[in-house]
Amino acid sequence: DVAAAGFKPPYAGFTGSLAQALRPFPQYQGIGTKQSANIGNMTYHSLQAKVEKRFSHGLFFLTSYTWSKTLTDSNSALGGFFSPGARDNYNRHLEKALSVYDTPHRLVTAFNYELPIGPGKPFLNVKGAAGKVLQGWQVNGIVSYQSGHPIQIGYNNTLPLFNSGNTPNSVAGQPVELVSKSNFDPNKNVLLNVNAFANPAPNTFGTSGQVLPNARDFPSFNEDLGIMKRTAIAEKINLEFRFEMFNAFNRVV
Repeated sequence: DVAAAGFKPPYAGFTGSLAQALRPFPQYQGIGTKQSANIGNMTYHSLQAKVEKRFSHGLFFLTSYTWSKTLTDSNSALGGFFSPGARDNYNRHLEKALSVYDTPHRLVTAFNYELPIGPGKPFLNVKGAAGKVLQGWQVNGIVSYQSGHPIQIGYNNTLPLFNSGNTPNSVAGQPVELVSKSNFDPNKNVLLNVNAFANPAPNTFGTSGQVLPNARDFPSFNEDLGIMKRTAIAEKINLEFRFEMFNAFNRVV
Protein backbone atom coordinates (compact mmCIF):
# COMPACT_ATOMS: atom_id res chain seq x y z
CA ASP A 1 0.00 0.00 0.00
CA VAL A 2 1.42 3.37 -1.03
CA ALA A 3 0.11 5.27 2.01
CA ALA A 4 1.36 2.57 4.39
CA ALA A 5 4.83 2.91 2.85
CA GLY A 6 4.86 6.57 3.89
CA PHE A 7 4.18 8.28 0.55
CA LYS A 8 1.80 11.24 0.60
CA PRO A 9 -0.01 13.06 -2.22
CA PRO A 10 2.15 15.92 -3.59
CA TYR A 11 -0.81 18.33 -3.31
CA ALA A 12 -4.43 18.25 -2.18
CA GLY A 13 -6.76 16.54 -4.63
CA PHE A 14 -4.01 14.56 -6.39
CA THR A 15 -5.39 11.31 -7.84
CA GLY A 16 -2.50 10.01 -9.94
CA SER A 17 -0.13 7.08 -9.47
CA LEU A 18 2.89 6.94 -7.19
CA ALA A 19 5.16 7.28 -10.22
CA GLN A 20 3.33 10.45 -11.24
CA ALA A 21 3.52 11.77 -7.65
CA LEU A 22 7.29 11.39 -7.65
CA ARG A 23 7.79 13.44 -10.80
CA PRO A 24 9.34 16.95 -10.47
CA PHE A 25 6.08 18.49 -11.70
CA PRO A 26 3.38 15.96 -10.75
CA GLN A 27 0.59 18.27 -11.92
CA TYR A 28 1.69 17.77 -15.57
CA GLN A 29 1.73 14.65 -17.71
CA GLY A 30 4.71 15.96 -19.65
CA ILE A 31 6.87 19.02 -20.30
CA GLY A 32 8.35 19.45 -23.76
CA THR A 33 11.95 20.09 -22.73
CA LYS A 34 13.51 18.05 -25.50
CA GLN A 35 12.26 20.51 -28.12
CA SER A 36 13.38 23.68 -26.35
CA ALA A 37 15.53 23.39 -23.23
CA ASN A 38 19.32 23.56 -23.49
CA ILE A 39 19.95 20.42 -21.47
CA GLY A 40 22.52 18.65 -23.64
CA ASN A 41 26.29 18.65 -23.97
CA MET A 42 28.50 18.13 -27.01
CA THR A 43 32.19 18.07 -27.89
CA TYR A 44 33.56 18.29 -31.44
CA HIS A 45 37.22 17.86 -32.34
CA SER A 46 38.57 17.95 -35.87
CA LEU A 47 41.60 18.25 -38.09
CA GLN A 48 40.90 20.29 -41.22
CA ALA A 49 43.14 20.60 -44.25
CA LYS A 50 42.80 22.46 -47.54
CA VAL A 51 44.81 22.36 -50.77
CA GLU A 52 44.09 24.97 -53.43
CA LYS A 53 45.51 25.73 -56.87
CA ARG A 54 44.56 29.08 -58.33
CA PHE A 55 43.61 29.32 -61.99
CA SER A 56 46.85 28.99 -64.00
CA HIS A 57 47.61 27.09 -67.18
CA GLY A 58 43.88 26.45 -67.39
CA LEU A 59 43.63 24.50 -64.11
CA PHE A 60 41.90 25.25 -60.82
CA PHE A 61 41.15 22.88 -57.97
CA LEU A 62 40.21 23.09 -54.30
CA THR A 63 40.38 20.06 -52.01
CA SER A 64 39.16 20.04 -48.40
CA TYR A 65 39.48 17.20 -45.93
CA THR A 66 38.07 16.92 -42.39
CA TRP A 67 38.89 14.25 -39.83
CA SER A 68 36.60 14.65 -36.83
CA LYS A 69 34.77 13.15 -33.89
CA THR A 70 31.54 14.34 -32.28
CA LEU A 71 30.36 13.16 -28.86
CA THR A 72 27.07 14.19 -27.26
CA ASP A 73 24.50 13.20 -24.63
CA SER A 74 21.63 14.82 -26.54
CA ASN A 75 21.52 13.44 -30.04
CA SER A 76 19.55 15.09 -32.78
CA ALA A 77 19.61 14.80 -36.55
CA LEU A 78 17.53 17.96 -36.99
CA GLY A 79 19.77 20.75 -35.77
CA GLY A 80 18.94 20.54 -32.06
CA PHE A 81 15.27 19.55 -32.21
CA PHE A 82 13.49 16.26 -31.48
CA SER A 83 16.43 14.46 -29.90
CA PRO A 84 15.71 11.06 -28.35
CA GLY A 85 14.61 11.25 -24.73
CA ALA A 86 17.25 10.41 -22.15
CA ARG A 87 16.84 7.23 -20.14
CA ASP A 88 17.41 9.31 -17.02
CA ASN A 89 17.38 13.11 -17.28
CA TYR A 90 19.23 13.29 -13.95
CA ASN A 91 22.02 11.05 -15.21
CA ARG A 92 22.65 12.22 -18.74
CA HIS A 93 26.11 10.69 -18.99
CA LEU A 94 24.27 7.42 -19.72
CA GLU A 95 23.57 8.86 -23.17
CA LYS A 96 27.09 10.08 -23.94
CA ALA A 97 28.05 8.46 -27.22
CA LEU A 98 28.95 9.25 -30.79
CA SER A 99 26.58 11.70 -32.38
CA VAL A 100 24.13 10.32 -34.93
CA TYR A 101 25.72 12.68 -37.48
CA ASP A 102 29.35 11.92 -36.53
CA THR A 103 31.36 11.83 -39.78
CA PRO A 104 35.01 10.84 -39.13
CA HIS A 105 36.19 11.42 -42.69
CA ARG A 106 34.94 13.83 -45.35
CA LEU A 107 36.78 14.72 -48.55
CA VAL A 108 35.49 17.21 -51.13
CA THR A 109 37.26 18.31 -54.32
CA ALA A 110 36.12 20.90 -56.85
CA PHE A 111 38.04 21.34 -60.09
CA ASN A 112 37.92 23.11 -63.46
CA TYR A 113 40.29 22.48 -66.37
CA GLU A 114 40.33 24.46 -69.59
CA LEU A 115 41.55 22.21 -72.40
CA PRO A 116 44.80 23.46 -74.03
CA ILE A 117 43.39 23.61 -77.56
CA GLY A 118 42.26 26.42 -79.80
CA PRO A 119 43.45 29.98 -80.47
CA GLY A 120 46.35 31.02 -78.22
CA LYS A 121 46.67 27.53 -76.71
CA PRO A 122 49.60 25.06 -76.97
CA PHE A 123 47.72 22.68 -79.24
CA LEU A 124 45.61 23.19 -82.40
CA ASN A 125 46.33 26.92 -82.31
CA VAL A 126 44.17 27.90 -85.26
CA LYS A 127 41.87 30.80 -86.01
CA GLY A 128 38.72 31.28 -88.02
CA ALA A 129 35.76 28.92 -87.87
CA ALA A 130 37.91 26.00 -86.67
CA GLY A 131 39.23 28.15 -83.84
CA LYS A 132 35.70 29.04 -82.75
CA VAL A 133 34.84 25.33 -82.59
CA LEU A 134 37.97 24.40 -80.64
CA GLN A 135 38.19 27.29 -78.18
CA GLY A 136 36.74 27.48 -74.69
CA TRP A 137 36.27 23.81 -73.82
CA GLN A 138 36.37 23.06 -70.08
CA VAL A 139 35.75 20.05 -67.87
CA ASN A 140 34.71 20.55 -64.25
CA GLY A 141 33.23 18.74 -61.32
CA ILE A 142 32.68 18.37 -57.61
CA VAL A 143 33.38 15.02 -55.95
CA SER A 144 32.59 14.25 -52.31
CA TYR A 145 33.29 11.18 -50.22
CA GLN A 146 32.42 10.68 -46.55
CA SER A 147 32.11 8.02 -43.87
CA GLY A 148 28.77 6.52 -42.93
CA HIS A 149 26.95 7.71 -39.83
CA PRO A 150 26.73 5.64 -36.63
CA ILE A 151 23.71 3.38 -36.27
CA GLN A 152 21.15 4.17 -33.58
CA ILE A 153 19.32 1.37 -31.76
CA GLY A 154 16.60 1.07 -29.15
CA TYR A 155 14.67 -1.41 -27.04
CA ASN A 156 11.01 -1.58 -26.05
CA ASN A 157 10.78 0.72 -23.04
CA THR A 158 9.29 -0.86 -19.90
CA LEU A 159 10.93 1.43 -17.35
CA PRO A 160 8.41 3.26 -15.12
CA LEU A 161 10.35 6.53 -15.49
CA PHE A 162 8.17 8.44 -17.97
CA ASN A 163 11.13 8.35 -20.33
CA SER A 164 10.86 7.53 -24.00
CA GLY A 165 13.34 4.73 -24.53
CA ASN A 166 15.76 2.09 -23.40
CA THR A 167 18.54 0.13 -25.06
CA PRO A 168 19.42 -3.58 -25.20
CA ASN A 169 22.39 -5.17 -23.48
CA SER A 170 25.58 -5.67 -25.45
CA VAL A 171 26.80 -9.27 -25.65
CA ALA A 172 30.57 -9.58 -25.21
CA GLY A 173 32.45 -11.43 -27.94
CA GLN A 174 29.74 -11.03 -30.57
CA PRO A 175 30.54 -8.94 -33.67
CA VAL A 176 27.95 -6.23 -34.29
CA GLU A 177 28.34 -6.22 -38.08
CA LEU A 178 28.09 -9.56 -39.88
CA VAL A 179 29.55 -8.69 -43.30
CA SER A 180 31.88 -6.18 -44.85
CA LYS A 181 30.04 -3.26 -46.43
CA SER A 182 32.17 -3.64 -49.56
CA ASN A 183 30.66 -7.12 -50.10
CA PHE A 184 27.15 -6.35 -48.85
CA ASP A 185 24.27 -7.61 -50.98
CA PRO A 186 20.87 -6.33 -49.73
CA ASN A 187 19.14 -9.27 -51.43
CA LYS A 188 20.79 -11.85 -49.20
CA ASN A 189 22.88 -10.21 -46.46
CA VAL A 190 21.95 -8.86 -43.03
CA LEU A 191 24.22 -6.11 -41.72
CA LEU A 192 23.67 -6.30 -37.94
CA ASN A 193 24.10 -9.39 -35.80
CA VAL A 194 21.01 -9.91 -33.62
CA ASN A 195 23.07 -12.14 -31.31
CA ALA A 196 25.19 -9.13 -30.33
CA PHE A 197 22.27 -7.85 -28.24
CA ALA A 198 20.15 -9.22 -25.40
CA ASN A 199 17.07 -8.13 -23.49
CA PRO A 200 17.89 -6.19 -20.32
CA ALA A 201 16.50 -7.45 -17.03
CA PRO A 202 13.19 -5.89 -15.90
CA ASN A 203 13.52 -2.36 -14.50
CA THR A 204 17.15 -2.01 -15.61
CA PHE A 205 18.94 0.10 -18.19
CA GLY A 206 20.47 -1.68 -21.14
CA THR A 207 24.26 -1.61 -21.40
CA SER A 208 24.36 -0.50 -25.05
CA GLY A 209 24.43 3.15 -25.91
CA GLN A 210 21.67 4.67 -28.02
CA VAL A 211 24.29 5.11 -30.74
CA LEU A 212 26.60 2.19 -31.49
CA PRO A 213 30.34 2.94 -31.44
CA ASN A 214 31.21 -0.02 -33.68
CA ALA A 215 28.56 -0.02 -36.42
CA ARG A 216 27.86 2.51 -39.16
CA ASP A 217 25.63 2.80 -42.14
CA PHE A 218 27.14 2.89 -45.62
CA PRO A 219 29.59 5.59 -46.73
CA SER A 220 28.51 8.22 -49.23
CA PHE A 221 30.25 8.68 -52.58
CA ASN A 222 29.13 11.27 -55.11
CA GLU A 223 30.54 12.72 -58.33
CA ASP A 224 29.02 15.69 -60.17
CA LEU A 225 30.76 16.18 -63.51
CA GLY A 226 30.33 18.63 -66.36
CA ILE A 227 31.60 19.77 -69.76
CA MET A 228 31.36 23.40 -70.77
CA LYS A 229 32.19 25.38 -73.90
CA ARG A 230 32.42 29.14 -73.90
CA THR A 231 32.67 30.82 -77.32
CA ALA A 232 33.49 34.50 -77.69
CA ILE A 233 31.02 36.18 -80.06
CA ALA A 234 31.99 39.80 -79.46
CA GLU A 235 33.97 41.75 -76.89
CA LYS A 236 31.16 41.59 -74.31
CA ILE A 237 29.17 38.63 -75.65
CA ASN A 238 29.85 34.92 -75.04
CA LEU A 239 27.88 31.85 -76.04
CA GLU A 240 27.98 29.13 -73.40
CA PHE A 241 27.11 25.47 -73.74
CA ARG A 242 26.89 23.18 -70.67
CA PHE A 243 26.44 19.46 -70.22
CA GLU A 244 26.18 18.41 -66.54
CA MET A 245 25.80 15.05 -64.83
CA PHE A 246 24.77 14.95 -61.18
CA ASN A 247 25.69 11.71 -59.38
CA ALA A 248 27.40 10.72 -62.62
CA PHE A 249 28.11 7.11 -61.63
CA ASN A 250 24.67 6.49 -60.08
CA ARG A 251 25.97 5.92 -56.57
CA VAL A 252 23.35 4.54 -54.21
CA VAL A 253 23.13 3.50 -50.55
